Amino acid sequence: MPASDVSLPPVAERFCRYARVHTTSDAASAATPSTERQLDLCRMLVDELRAMGVADAEMDAAGVVYATIPGTAPTAPVVALAAHVDTSPDAPGEHVRPLVHAAYDGHSFALPGNASVVFDVATDPDLAAHVGHDLITSDGTTLLGSDDKAGVAIIVQLAHDLLRSDDEARAAGQAPPPRPTLRLLFTPDEEIGRGADPVDLQRLGADVAYTLDGSGTDRLNAETFNAAEALVTVEGVGVHPGYAKGVMVNALRVAAHVVSLLPADEAPETTDGPDGYLHPHTLAGEADHATLRILLRDFTEAGLERRRTLVRDAAARAQAAFPGSAVRVEIAESYRNMRAHIDAVDPRAVTVALDAARRMGFEMVLEPVRGGTDGARLSERGLPTPNVFTGGYRFHSRAEWNTVQNLQRSLAYTHALVHAWASEPRRPAL
Repeated sequence: MPASDVSLPPVAERFCRYARVHTTSDAASAATPSTERQLDLCRMLVDELRAMGVADAEMDAAGVVYATIPGTAPTAPVVALAAHVDTSPDAPGEHVRPLVHAAYDGHSFALPGNASVVFDVATDPDLAAHVGHDLITSDGTTLLGSDDKAGVAIIVQLAHDLLRSDDEARAAGQAPPPRPTLRLLFTPDEEIGRGADPVDLQRLGADVAYTLDGSGTDRLNAETFNAAEALVTVEGVGVHPGYAKGVMVNALRVAAHVVSLLPADEAPETTDGPDGYLHPHTLAGEADHATLRILLRDFTEAGLERRRTLVRDAAARAQAAFPGSAVRVEIAESYRNMRAHIDAVDPRAVTVALDAARRMGFEMVLEPVRGGTDGARLSERGLPTPNVFTGGYRFHSRAEWNTVQNLQRSLAYTHALVHAWASEPRRPAL
């Protein structure tokens, strides 16, 4: 049933409201942010935070939102909580209609806007662990946007809860419970790899940070891929196809041959866990000119270098197989595995997070994430930033889902995480 027809807890209501805002980013745009529509949600967040009493909530020229929740433990580190406002271009993101399926009973069902989007425990085993939960999906015509509007909603709801708790404590003549100063950070363009680039770390002023951008529940991501992207440019020889014998060199065929030379057992669809991959994701052009883009991912630097070599070798072999062609490879670096940077600057970013889970009565799963987060780039830039779960599954697809209960659990954990930092000292200046 539509989310608007049921009573939802505040964090779930907030998530559904944010999910309706069209914020898809665009890798083909050179603008910052890549799409103006992302600013609609950024402005909304600034307005809502100011209405709560967060006087310094502000959006900068790049669309990055900064805000501060003052702390009550003056010697504690400053902790930043971050989420991204954009949604992936991999699936439609306009006219998102969140639906709540109350008390999911485990039976399969199709979404009303697209009968081909079927929820079935046989094909999505994670659903089995959520029987009894109130599922949140789109109507099947769009993605849901849990990546990462769930994180946005959790952070803003946390701010609301903390400020209300402060007011209640003061009204009762009591001191608010101890917590560190919190810096809130909302970025555009994370889905296209640019989210952390315009962040002003000096303005942020944090000692440690967490992105709330993880899938599932009870998981902390402190490792991610080393990442790069190869741009393969192919120059062919064009001529009228009726007189092409012995003359034409079809650039599209050359590019396709490059793809065929990449190891099939090192693709996203054939790997998981600690395995890296090569992912040709875009092929465009005409008979005389083509471009191919390939994502390179590996958890080790040596593995990433091997993948760079595989791409270059495939390009050279394709050029040799098609005399007259010219194949050029340019490899751009994207981000690095964040664990080494976290350990080098402040490993408490991990240990305090694990301890906060134990205080709640569970063991957090320390899981490498098979994807990029703003946390990888922020960690590389010197701000240790693991990634915290937000409850969602099947990101970037029409079959994306979360649950009301998962959103509440992530919010509860984030409260515990914040308070766990209250007793930690700031690390000495380097």
